[in-house]
Amino acid sequence: MTYGTGTSNAPEEHDAGCRDVTTLAPVRSGQLDDIRGEVDDIEASGYTPMGSALRQAAEELPAEGERSIVLVSDGIDTCAPPPVCEVAEELHDQGIDLIINTVGFLVDDEARSELECIADAGGGQYLDADDAESLAESMKILHSRSINAYESDLEEYEGSANESEPTQIPADVEAFSSPLHDHGTAFNDINGDAQHWRIPVEESERVALSALTVQPPSFGGLTDGRFGLDLEFTDFSCQASTWSDADSSSAQGVQSAAALSVHMGEDCGDEGYVDFSLTRRGKYLRGQDIPVELKITRLVGEDTSAVPEPEEASDIPAVELPDNAEDASPGTWFEDAAELPTAEDAAVATDIVPGETHFYKVPVEYGQRLAAAIKSGGTDVERAPGVSVDQLEVNIYNQARQPVASPESVTLTSDEPKTIGHKAPLNYRVIDGGTSATERLWQDGEQYIAVKYMRIAGGGNEEVGDAEQHTARYTLAALVDGEPQPGPTFEAAAQPGTSDDAADADTAKDSEETETAAENSDEGFGVLGWARCAGAHCRSGGISAPPEVMTAEITAVVTVGSGWRGIPKLPSRGGYLRKRQGRAS
Repeated sequence: MTYGTGTSNAPEEHDAGCRDVTTLAPVRSGQLDDIRGEVDDIEASGYTPMGSALRQAAEELPAEGERSIVLVSDGIDTCAPPPVCEVAEELHDQGIDLIINTVGFLVDDEARSELECIADAGGGQYLDADDAESLAESMKILHSRSINAYESDLEEYEGSANESEPTQIPADVEAFSSPLHDHGTAFNDINGDAQHWRIPVEESERVALSALTVQPPSFGGLTDGRFGLDLEFTDFSCQASTWSDADSSSAQGVQSAAALSVHMGEDCGDEGYVDFSLTRRGKYLRGQDIPVELKITRLVGEDTSAVPEPEEASDIPAVELPDNAEDASPGTWFEDAAELPTAEDAAVATDIVPGETHFYKVPVEYGQRLAAAIKSGGTDVERAPGVSVDQLEVNIYNQARQPVASPESVTLTSDEPKTIGHKAPLNYRVIDGGTSATERLWQDGEQYIAVKYMRIAGGGNEEVGDAEQHTARYTLAALVDGEPQPGPTFEAAAQPGTSDDAADADTAKDSEETETAAENSDEGFGVLGWARCAGAHCRSGGISAPPEVMTAEITAVVTVGSGWRGIPKLPSRGGYLRKRQGRAS
């Protein structure tokens, strides 16, 4: 957007000159070449209607979310009243998410004072620029921002360090949080610090578990030691499969582990409960707790008679990245994940800062598969000493929050897109008979795409904090391939008791177990010890982009940029899972 370029500064053109504000292009991505062409044709002249330019810039921005305006000028406002500082204050007061920054280009003291007033009233900052290079650097600085990170608000059920006294989880809890402790025993990949929980179960149901770290965003960590995360059922006869996608070399961002049970019955869960553990391995964040969220998904009385045979693994479908992409407002976690369009020629683009993770969601039915492509748009971040690589890593999760595809990474210096997705259509039968490439593709519904900005470096782990950071940019597109097929049906789950009822039942059960253990003590082998020795089956298994300054001869230009924040969560698709609230009622 420009102002003061279409008239002269003659007195008779005052009224027209104070309305002389031109939008070069609407606020969206993928139009840098068009903007360059518009800027090349600009000739500076006329009046300086800063107030009108700010108002029009604000109208170009979305009504909600983090938004910013950068006003660049080489002089004072020549179209007051109203005073431009009052206009800036008025716009900023309309919402805390609108920030107005200013840059003075070769300005005198009077103009500098006015531009500082505008920035102060608009909740932003003022910077000086003396030449094209410093002007470009000022624009980069003003397009930096602090990280937007998720913080768990789930009820906490801290895991017990004692396997024989696991933490009791009430029947009506679907998800909970816990600190994952470091007791100093996890010196290598063999030893680890395990924490234990117990959940009530019903006959014939399966249980799907997931654990995801929600530690504060960080950099580096290469020399902090290897990292591992293992989620397992205590009675190995309960275990159908388990896997971990924790990055052993750099545990930045979300790290995950998952497990699936067999059907509850005589060999597992016959006493009305199952125990499971989460084990932390390695030296990463030695001496510090790592917060995790755990999710419990219950599958009751499945009927797969209408489900066709699953397909074998094949190449992930190709995804085209169009030239134009809409600005995205990604979420910070599963609850506020943004809907990702899958129409042909649809894509989104957004900025991301080091240590940040973005979440998107796409509904996928049985018989269909998800594919996505990501491409880096570059970054203003200068590589710091000791930094080996800046990259974006992409992961896909199902509704149970279990990882369903091998992660893919793209460095910020690469202009080649990377594809990630399902290696076969979704089919519930793979839960028992899938291959290593397909066994995770058992659940339909929302599939979640997570994009995290990793800064891998030597030295210790460093938390990001609230400091302003330069942004990187990426474009993301997705498609859903295939035709829907029948899925399984499930029995209605029994209504769970209240938390107090569940706690009372657990207390009674603990008392019975204590008596049984005492009776068996002469044999030196309690019930839990006997169960632990059972057989095992386990498979491991504005210009929204940072604007370039085209010429130093522009008298004044306003750039507008729509930031992002998570959009309100839409209702998730109905399904066959037993739906429970995310914390005890």
